[in-house]
Amino acid sequence: MLEAYRQHVAERALLGVPPKPLDEAQVASLVELMKNPPAGEEAFLVDLLENRIPPGVDQAAYVKAAFLAAITNGKATSP
Repeated sequence: MLEAYRQHVAERALLGVPPKPLDEAQVASLVELMKNPPAGEEAFLVDLLENRIPPGVDQAAYVKAAFLAAITNGKATSP
């Protein structure tokens, strides 16, 4: 997921446009990575969680909200 997203960012940069927000499947992958982040990727994962998920009520935001709720309820952890 990280490799594909970085490639997407590079392609969009060549076009002079910002990257698209993460979609539902990408956020689900991000959530799994957040539970056990690859070494050295922690800050990048947090940045994606904070800045690349669209606000509102779409499915990607729902996945993020469910993950954050699980953390606050003690049902999930992230280092």
